[in-house]
Parts: sequence; structure tokens; C-alpha cells
Amino acid sequence: MSFNIIEWTPEHFVKNQSSCKHILENSGALREIPLLNNAPLHCFKDKQLVRFRGMIQDMYNPEYYFQKYEVKNIQNGYCDVRFGMYTDSVLSSPHEEIIFNSEKNISSERQTCIVISIPGLNNWAKHEDTNINNLNRDVINNYNTNKRSLENNEVEEMDCSEPTRKKEKLLIDETNETLNNAKINKENNGILSKEHILNFPIPIDNGKACIVKIYDETIHLKLNQVVDIIGFISLDPILSVINNSEEMMEDAEMNTHNPPVSLVPRLHAIQITELTKHEIENAPLIMSKAQAIRGHLHIILSQLLFGDQLAADYLICHLLSSIYMRKDYLCLGTYPLNITNFSVTKCKTFPKKLYDFLTLFVKKSHLLEVTLENLNDMALIPKKDYECNRLTSGILQLSANTHLVIDETGLTSGQVSQAGRQNYDAIMNLITFQKVPYDFKFYTVEYDTDIPVLILSEAKSFIPCPTQVVLKEESENLYLQVIEIVNQYLKDQNRLTDIRHYLEVLRHIEFEFNEDVTNVIQDDFVQMRQTNRNITGENLHSLIVLARLMSLSYGQNRLTIDCWKKTVAMELERINRLPQRNK
Repeated sequence: MSFNIIEWTPEHFVKNQSSCKHILENSGALREIPLLNNAPLHCFKDKQLVRFRGMIQDMYNPEYYFQKYEVKNIQNGYCDVRFGMYTDSVLSSPHEEIIFNSEKNISSERQTCIVISIPGLNNWAKHEDTNINNLNRDVINNYNTNKRSLENNEVEEMDCSEPTRKKEKLLIDETNETLNNAKINKENNGILSKEHILNFPIPIDNGKACIVKIYDETIHLKLNQVVDIIGFISLDPILSVINNSEEMMEDAEMNTHNPPVSLVPRLHAIQITELTKHEIENAPLIMSKAQAIRGHLHIILSQLLFGDQLAADYLICHLLSSIYMRKDYLCLGTYPLNITNFSVTKCKTFPKKLYDFLTLFVKKSHLLEVTLENLNDMALIPKKDYECNRLTSGILQLSANTHLVIDETGLTSGQVSQAGRQNYDAIMNLITFQKVPYDFKFYTVEYDTDIPVLILSEAKSFIPCPTQVVLKEESENLYLQVIEIVNQYLKDQNRLTDIRHYLEVLRHIEFEFNEDVTNVIQDDFVQMRQTNRNITGENLHSLIVLARLMSLSYGQNRLTIDCWKKTVAMELERINRLPQRNK
């Protein structure tokens, strides 16, 4: 019997794993699978094959289950062996019982982890795959049609001779009821709220969380990885009934690890793919016109930066930055940037307006407004909650290439608490070493990350940042008109799409350093140190990274002498703009 991929069941997959995995290698077939991210949960059926894209937020202990188990029909004595993979409950009828001591039973274990919607994913990136969105609209339409059909029938026929569990109508009816009960019963005792259960590092509109169960022992996942999961969704209402028992309500850990399926479904994975980068189909075309696209982006950014073309060059390099080499505490490729010397009194909206435009270009970003109050109160660092036995998210638990924009314009002087000092150290550690400390109460573990950091401050940031760009003092009175002009400029959808693809493609291009330029670099750096005694070996590292980013920004994968000379001139102009005490 031939099955369309969207008609697969756990039983079909178990019996036909080889052929099913071959089908999953076809990207066209994958597009037929509805995406859990973009549709309400009640639009899906229990055991339906779905896709979910998210970030690994936490990892739980392995879970034991029956890979195979024997059941006995108590009416006629007939015994049958069934599969327990890719499901949360056994498949049996009221007149059947499980033979727990059967020699045919095979117990096994499956990995479990929490996967959440990708933090900071911008709206355009959520809806980039139009084929999946169209399919999800079909899913929603089919759900609405089926629901009306069920509501019009007073009696629902069910074939009780088959070993099936409660079906879609019961699932639909209990979805909202269970969610409401979870809010009422659990928020009242102070243990669980919706926010506690979902555990997002930053607020996510219509965000989802899944408990993912993994059967492939060769898959080794890490915290904060972004993954694409294909699996069978488990929405069996019986799980919510069990988890709302009085015994469960009194156990914080059990309560946390077994949330209602109407809020956190289980997903039994049959394929997991790490999304290290977004594949752009027209990458060669983007490379061929990189210089032209850069020109458009430079015009936009220079206008948003009050006409400052030098600052626009640095911001483009920052947007392209990504770690290409890491050794111990040295990470090359990161390029944090501090833009200063703009008047908040004359242009209060500048940080927010600039950030809003950046969200149109980059896939993932987050604006962190740093004031004295929230510096002392924010939870930046993920912490281990031993009572619930889970990792509680902090704002800095973000996936790689999430652009963090720090707005310091509201920061005032005052007393910094111990928590504020920890937050300050965490941000400084992120900028300097691209590591985030995770607090396990009795010890701290540092996790590598790759988060570009842009700091916007009137004067030099209170957080040490190696590269400060002082904006030229220009008139800010016409800034609102500039915003309107830039908006009009970006109404060309092709231009906007090109910029997005440009930043994605060039960030991942393999780069080679031309040996012919090495001698020139050495001579120029010696001359720079003779001119400015404050320049050190760290400046050389930064300068080489900047030259690499400048080359990439023009679509070149090798450093030329001309590009090196231009980079040196840029850096000298930037240094000359710095206040005397900052040089």
C-alpha cells in the first residue's frame, strides 16, 4: 500500500523506515509536510507528521519506553506484539491487557529535549517559505471544514473493534479546556504559569514549545542549536488528564516536565537537521552583484546614520561579522561596534528607528534597552532551577547570528546591585570572548556563542567595546523625513530581498588571505604604531578582521592590496574622530 508523506503514521514509518528515509531526502517532499510554527495547534491531528523549526532550550534525562510490547486479548486469549516507538501511549483496546513480563517485550530509551520557537526571529523570516505557508492555510481550512462537519452530527460513530484511542473531536474539545485549566489551577498555586511552561528567553509572538523525543542514538545535539525537526506530533488528551492529577500538581518537577499537550505538544522525531546557515538558491547571482547591493545598503545606512558614510561602512562590516576561528579565548571574526555622538534630546527615536530598519535586513535580532533599573533586575544569564529540574532561560540564551542591539541612551548613574554587576559581566564576557556564563548555582559553565553586538550610546559605552565610531555632527532636524525617504526606497521588494540574501550569503563565504599582502600588512602596521603609540597587537587582529569583512562586503573572497589600503584609511579616520582620552 502506497502512502502519501502527509498520510504517514508511526506504524507505517516503523515498518518502512528505509523507504521513508529515502523519501525524506527529497526537498520537494519535505515541503508537503505542514509547519507547526505557522498554524494554531488545534489545526493538527494527533499522530500527524509535522515539521517544527526551533532552538534547543534545554535537555532532559533519557526516557524509558517499550520499543515492542505484547498485548493479550482477555476475551479470546489472542496475543499480539506491537510497536511503542513514536508514540506516548500504548495501542490497546478495553478488552486487552499488556503482558509486562513477556519475553517478547523490548525496553529502550529515547533522548528528550525542549525545543522552542527561535528567539528573535523577525517577522519576514518567519514567513519566508511561501510554499509551507500555503500548505498551512490548507491545514487550517481543512480543520475548519472538519470541525463544522463534526458539530453538525449529533452522534459520532467510532469503530471500537480497532485498537484506537480518543480521536480528533475529543482532542479539539479538550484543547482549550485543558489550556484554561492549566492557567486556572496551576497559576493559583504559584508553581506553573504559561510563561513558566514556555520558558522563552525573550517574548515571542505566537511562540511554541515542544518536548522532542529522539530515537536515533547517533544524533548529538547542543543547547541553542537551531534545528529543523520532522516527526509525529502527540496531542493525546489523555496525557493532560494524567498530568492534572493531584499528585502531579504537588510535584514541581513532574508538573514542569509534563505540561498540558494543548500548550506543549510532544514531538517524536524521525529526522533532525541542524540549520547552521540558510541556503540561498541564487547565491552565485548575489555574489555577482554584491557590489551593487552593497551600494544600496550603504545609501540606506548612511542616511539612517545622519549622512555619515564612514559609520555606514563599519555598520555593514558589523552586519556581516561571524566567528570564523576560535581557539581558547580568542575568537576571530566577531566585530562588536559602539556607535556614539548622537543627540537623544534632538532625536529621541534614533535607536528604535535604526533597530526597526535592521530587523528588515537580518533574520534574528533583539533590542536590549539598558537602564540602571533593568540592569539590576534583568535575568540575562540562564540558571538551573533544581526544584523543577530544568534550565530557566535568560535573555542571552540566543542562537548564533542573533543580532543584539544594546540601547544605552536611558542609562543613568546610580547604585549597581550584585545582580546588576553579574549582568554587566555577562555582557562584557559576551562582547570580549563570545561566551555566555550559565549559572548552575554551585558552579558556572561558559557556553560558546556567536552573537553580533551593536551598542548605541551618546558617549562611549560603559561596556568595553573595542571599536567605537563617533558620528559626525549633522543636523538631526530632518530625521523623520529621512525615515520616510528610506521607507520609500525599500518599497522595492526586490531590493529588500537582495539585501537580506546579500547579508546571509556573504557571511558564510570561504575567505582566503592573499600571501602577497602579508608584507604590506606588516609594513603598514609598523608605520601605524610609529604614528600612534596606543595601537597594539590587538589592533592588528581587529584590523585584519575588518579588512576581511570589507573584502566580503564587496563580494571578494580574497584580500587585495587596494582593499587593505582602504581599510587602513578607514581605521585611521575612525581613530582620528575619537575624543583624545579615548584614543
